[in-house]
Amino acid sequence: MSNIVERGFYSIVHKLGFVFALLSLALIVFLGLFGYEKISSRATDEIKPPVIELAKYQNPISLNINQPNDVAASIPAKSQPTFTSEFDAHIERIITNLQALPEGVITQADLQFKIKVMIKIKSNAYPQPLQLSYVKSLDKLTKQLVNVGGNQVNIDDFLNWYDQEFTRQVDQQTQQNLMRIGSAREDQMTGFMSLSMAAMALGFFIMFVMMLAMLRIERNTRR
Repeated sequence: MSNIVERGFYSIVHKLGFVFALLSLALIVFLGLFGYEKISSRATDEIKPPVIELAKYQNPISLNINQPNDVAASIPAKSQPTFTSEFDAHIERIITNLQALPEGVITQADLQFKIKVMIKIKSNAYPQPLQLSYVKSLDKLTKQLVNVGGNQVNIDDFLNWYDQEFTRQVDQQTQQNLMRIGSAREDQMTGFMSLSMAAMALGFFIMFVMMLAMLRIERNTRR
């Protein structure tokens, strides 16, 4: 009678151990894949060049005009143009564009000096790629002002609006990047926790496998 009870007990333990070993193995695979996916989460702090349209500043002005080729195409081609030369080239084009506006729209006195100083001060807060985007975009918008006349535009207000709009878009992207980076860090923490749980599941799996092995040895010994 005792032998029958003992065999039944070992049979139940063997089946339970086998089931829990399979569950542990499935949990290891699931937590491992889930943790790896979370740890692989990445977020970039890259800020794309702001897109600023003249229509946002003065809606009545029509922008359905043929724009000239991109400014960079009119600059002599260089294998690796330096930041300073390209930046200054855009400033010179901005000044040329503003000088082409009707009389009374902008004061021509000390125009070159004021524009150069203003742009360099305003753009200095940004890294070089964004500084270049700052002058490229302003170059494009001032050319549009020339093409549509620009006789109803207050240049000082326009330049202040442009700087505020550029800053707003950069700040907005910065905040979005910070949120994405924070979310990515949370995902990575979740991933590490999942891998830790997978390691614990691995320990249980090994324990159950060893238990099954000992039960097998014990059964063979009794035979």
